Amino acid sequence: MSLVSVYLLQDNQSHIEDDWNSLGERSKEQNKRRFSETPVVNTKGSSSNGTPLDEDIDFKNMGKGKMPKLEYPEFEDFKNMGKGKMPKHEYPEFEDYSNSSPLPLKDHNKWGVLSKPPYFFYGNVMDVSHDTWDKIIKFLYAVAPETANTEHFSALNRKEGYIHNLPKENRFHILPGPPMSIQDAIPHTKKWWPSWDNRKLLSSICPETRGISQLCERLRKILVDSQGMVSKEQQTDIFHHCKTMNLLWVGLYKLGPIEPEHLEHILGYPLNHTQVGCDLMERLSSLKHCFQTDALGFHLSSLKWKFPEGLTVLSLYSGIGGAEVALHRLGLRLKCVVSVETSETNRRILKRWWGNTQQTGELVQIDDIGKLSGKKLDNLIEEFGGFDFVICQNPSAYNSGTSKVNVPDVNSTGIDFSLFYEFVRVLQHVRSTMALR
Repeated sequence: MSLVSVYLLQDNQSHIEDDWNSLGERSKEQNKRRFSETPVVNTKGSSSNGTPLDEDIDFKNMGKGKMPKLEYPEFEDFKNMGKGKMPKHEYPEFEDYSNSSPLPLKDHNKWGVLSKPPYFFYGNVMDVSHDTWDKIIKFLYAVAPETANTEHFSALNRKEGYIHNLPKENRFHILPGPPMSIQDAIPHTKKWWPSWDNRKLLSSICPETRGISQLCERLRKILVDSQGMVSKEQQTDIFHHCKTMNLLWVGLYKLGPIEPEHLEHILGYPLNHTQVGCDLMERLSSLKHCFQTDALGFHLSSLKWKFPEGLTVLSLYSGIGGAEVALHRLGLRLKCVVSVETSETNRRILKRWWGNTQQTGELVQIDDIGKLSGKKLDNLIEEFGGFDFVICQNPSAYNSGTSKVNVPDVNSTGIDFSLFYEFVRVLQHVRSTMALR
């Protein structure tokens, strides 16, 4: 049986179009890409070697030596979670999902306790395997992830996955929208693009800077010597380098790497958002691992109607502030943001943005999620009256400064599960504490 059934924008297609048309007009190309039917993706629920999924988890080495506790006692049977069978429960407002697949997002309104605030959102921008998603959902109430391709929102072609309990009704796009092609993002380069380079979207974000200038010079020499009339083999070679290294046409027969400012524009951040004195490679790495804020904003937009006066946010592994930027672009007032981020550079980026946008709420920055003890969380809940929304950006090896993927709790896709389990611990504490208020 399929473990993860992904429900996307199809069931909301009609009201999304109505909401969008009422907010403003878009170009035909943008409307076509934004509202084209997104394919449903089904993924398999077992390891490729046939090993049961619960055996893939090293329970002895989870996080800080403990498996995260479950928020509700009826979810104590981990062996049945994620295997198409949910444990029975005692709460009358729950329906009996004991023989169902993981709860699809469209059924949240039927699952009373889970769909209540505080809302939570886990987002992953990396290429995550089916088995990894299977592992993740075991600790997030067996909720099936919702996936979105950012090409429907921007000039970046990347799949992002989200697990959340937010309403899907009345979602809308951020206006004004971002450029929907590379040429729209950097219009002055259009005249130099050869006809055989048909790229419209970025397929990835490459943070590598070493050897780029030498590569561009080698390719320039090939182009100049042939007066741009390169062979099919040379076209294929040049195109490959352009696609993998994010090279753009910056002059006649001249290629160059995409600048951080252009990436910020494509990803929906303010100009020079990441310019805080760090080196180029660090800026590019931060942008590689951040949210595309237009895609994220669409999936968070129902919060606008839930909290018209603003909301309090617990932001875990904030990165360069993608969640905060998206909420701000949606027009939501940030009454308070408690941000946990290990990178000093990223903390400086968020703090500077907070001041530049003249936020009237309070920003609390914490450099280590380990400092969010139960007592600390209780104090924060008391001080700010609780949290309306808890969001976690993918906790990766990049977030923790880990460079190797063969260390405990870091899998081949770069997810640091020790950080993920800390998020689960914090989320469960906040939700259980808030439920008692």
